Formats: sequence, C-alpha cells, structure tokens
Amino acid sequence: MNPFALAVDAMFDDPNMAEDAIWRAGGGAGGLPVRIRYRSPEAIVGLDGNRFDLAATLIEVRLSEVAEPAEGDQVDVLDDDGAVRETVEVTALSRIDARKLVRTCGVARLARNDDP
Repeated sequence: MNPFALAVDAMFDDPNMAEDAIWRAGGGAGGLPVRIRYRSPEAIVGLDGNRFDLAATLIEVRLSEVAEPAEGDQVDVLDDDGAVRETVEVTALSRIDARKLVRTCGVARLARNDDP
C-alpha cells in the first residue's frame, strides 16, 4: 500500500474524523458497512461542473469501499451504538481525488418517519 493510501485510511479510521455508515446502492435493502467523512464547503465551490454552496452537505467515501457511488444511493449514518442516526441520499457526484482513493458526493438528508 502506498503512503497516500495509508494516510487516507488513517483519516477514515480515526473516530474523530469519520463515521460508521451503511451504504445502500439505489436505496435498496441491505447495504455495505463503510466509513464516511462529512465535508462543509466554505463558499460556493465549483467541482467538475457541479456547484455547492454553504448550505450543501458533502460526504467523502473511499473508493475501496464503494467503487461506484451513484445518485440515488442512500447512506444510513450510524450513532455510537450502531443505530441509524440519519439517512442521506446522494444527490450529486463530484470529484475523485488525484490518487483515485476518495470520492466526494453531495447529499441531502431524508426525513425519518418519526421526524416532526
């Protein structure tokens, strides 16, 4: 494994920098356990033709865990006890980092049945 992959894995494995989640392709049942990182754009950002503003929510996922993230995929973000804290849906795909290790995705929070 190269040093860049080791550094990315260290960030995603750090409980202070990343979170456990279940990635559900197309929003289907089941899913794949992954680690995600939330990102907050600091301004209006243009990435590969996509534009994100301060209200946007971005997540990063390792391509070693989700090789082909797609719009419509759903991600159940887990709390410390392993229960679903929130569910987000991938609304936009953005860049892949230069080393092809991490993909940034725009997401939107889905309302849960018990939300007011």
